[in-house]
Amino acid sequence: MASLLLVMGMGCQNTTSNEKPKPPQVKLVAKSPDSALVETGIDAEEPPGNIRPNPLKNGIFLQWYSVEHEGLQAYDIYRRAADTTGSFTRIAEVLQAFGSQDTSYLDTTASLQTKYYYYVVARDEDGEEGERSKTDHYTLLPKPQQLTNPVGNGLFLGFFEWQFHPNYVPLYFIFRLEKQGLDNEYVPQEVKFLEVSDFRPAQHWTLDQVNIDSLSPGKYRWRIDIRVLRDNRQGAESVWGYFQVQ
Repeated sequence: MASLLLVMGMGCQNTTSNEKPKPPQVKLVAKSPDSALVETGIDAEEPPGNIRPNPLKNGIFLQWYSVEHEGLQAYDIYRRAADTTGSFTRIAEVLQAFGSQDTSYLDTTASLQTKYYYYVVARDEDGEEGERSKTDHYTLLPKPQQLTNPVGNGLFLGFFEWQFHPNYVPLYFIFRLEKQGLDNEYVPQEVKFLEVSDFRPAQHWTLDQVNIDSLSPGKYRWRIDIRVLRDNRQGAESVWGYFQVQ
């Protein structure tokens, strides 16, 4: 009897000592207002140059904080559309190479005008997932297109032109302007929340109309973000347009 108890005790000790803690819960980065100079959290985003851009839509950008866990292997991204039933589906993994802290993902497979819910979990090298993050959601709208002036980094002519999608002209938009600094990085200069006055797809706005008095010499870039009043989890953003002021 004593031998049996000893064996059972040794078995319990081994089980306890071999158990590994699961990765901690992932925390999503809170979404900033669309009018913030620097945007954070879930949002529409134009794919980078190495991803073939879609002329009609953006991707949905997700961002979270890194977790501290020995043996962290990857973050798993789960998604569910609002009009579907059932569980979330894993759509991607963000692998963590040694020493890396890659804590963002761009979902380029999201369709237009569909509400998507997301959560993120950390996974270790044994395949164990931790507790999932809170869910967040976003809906892509048709993005503004054809920023036609100025073209090819040309000199600024005093106005901005672009096209909204023919089937979706919004009530509001955000005009975002950045200037190139000494390190060649673009720095936010102006963010204007504006109301559309002419509900035609083709838009033509002067410097005065976007509420900017003047521009100092330098290189600039600008874009248009569609904004839905009282809902900063719906939107779209154009590609960047570039110009110079002498």
